[in-house]
Amino acid sequence: MSLAVVTDSSSCLPTDLARAHGIDVVPLHATAGDAHQPGSTSRPSLDELAHAYASAAERADEVLALHLAASLSGTVDAAVHAADSINTALGRRVVTVLDSGTTGGALGQAAILAASATTADDGAERARELISRSTILFLVDDLTHLRHGGRLDRRTALLGGALGVRPILRVTAEGIRPVEAVRGAKRARARLTELAASLASQRVGTGGQATLIIHADDGAAGQGLIAAITDAAEPGESEDSEEPGCCWPFDPALAVHVGPGALGCVIISPGGRGTTGPATRT
Repeated sequence: MSLAVVTDSSSCLPTDLARAHGIDVVPLHATAGDAHQPGSTSRPSLDELAHAYASAAERADEVLALHLAASLSGTVDAAVHAADSINTALGRRVVTVLDSGTTGGALGQAAILAASATTADDGAERARELISRSTILFLVDDLTHLRHGGRLDRRTALLGGALGVRPILRVTAEGIRPVEAVRGAKRARARLTELAASLASQRVGTGGQATLIIHADDGAAGQGLIAAITDAAEPGESEDSEEPGCCWPFDPALAVHVGPGALGCVIISPGGRGTTGPATRT
């Protein structure tokens, strides 16, 4: 048996990494905004998804379509319809769709791990397990973009409107949720660093070291956050790592929703279970 993995660009996978692991990436669509109107995004079309799945099916026995959380996008619904069309045409289940319940680097790393499997069921289980160990925290300069895109509940949006308050946000399978509110941009970033360092310092048994991925539209800011988190981690926990973290740019569609100046942290713990895993859709 052989498996091909298809994901979407919200995974933020660098092109060379996707290519190295044989992962096909279907782009989400982004329209830039201006001073008067925020940008907008749209999911891939049914034809785009069906074409990607059909192409993947030509080189593998099964295809795992691993997409961003249904709470954040309609991509999974479109993926299910596209997969149905391929499966019906072929007369058997070739394409399996997985609602990852996440996005960003957690989705990208899940796709990489799934690509090492030989069946869709095994790939989906590997992806679920990694996602259950993943935490995504982020800060934005302005909640307007998330609010305009409908990715933020009204209460959190109002909280962010308070003078100087910067909510630290978390991506969950149910959507974007506030972790805590901090007054002032400098304090908020320091608190984000503390939270990420605490998670990155955790070991489970002898399971090794956490994986840290930073998302930033400014490479220098991203590298600075990696250094700050590494310095704040418990002594000895990151000293033996040749690569304490990596910085992946935001996908253009994600950038529309988080706005300029956003910083995100993806921390994948080395072991243990998190919240209930994502759902498989066929």
